[in-house]
Amino acid sequence: MFICSLQLCCILATVKGLKSMDTIEANIKITREKDKHVSVSVNMPIWNKRTEDGNLKVMIPFLGIDTIASNEADAESAVGEAICSFCIVSDKFGRGIEKELQELGWTLMLDDAGDPVWGYSFTEPVLDRIVNTGESYVNDHLELESCD
Repeated sequence: MFICSLQLCCILATVKGLKSMDTIEANIKITREKDKHVSVSVNMPIWNKRTEDGNLKVMIPFLGIDTIASNEADAESAVGEAICSFCIVSDKFGRGIEKELQELGWTLMLDDAGDPVWGYSFTEPVLDRIVNTGESYVNDHLELESCD
């Protein structure tokens, strides 16, 4: 069993080695201790849409996830829980977080400190404008803990 605890911060990873016209629209940094995933730092656009029944449909397109929230405050928790669930399920039942991200189009890059970070970048101007219409979800420390 895993428990996710959320601590929200606004931090952006800058990534080396990109051409000047490339921009990073989303990034995920995975932290491990003793070969276990402990936390992920996340920055990616999300979209909210009010449903007919008054709930918020929250879309996390770069992970292929949609979730439902009752209001804006609940949406923040719902996104964190959805990303945490993605990580846990990828590790426990999939081929690992890194392989699952790679299959979704994410690319492994290095940040300024030389640490690996998964990025999703765009060079197409139309796609870049579409991505910029979403709100950014930023979580600098989404913990994945093992529970006995």
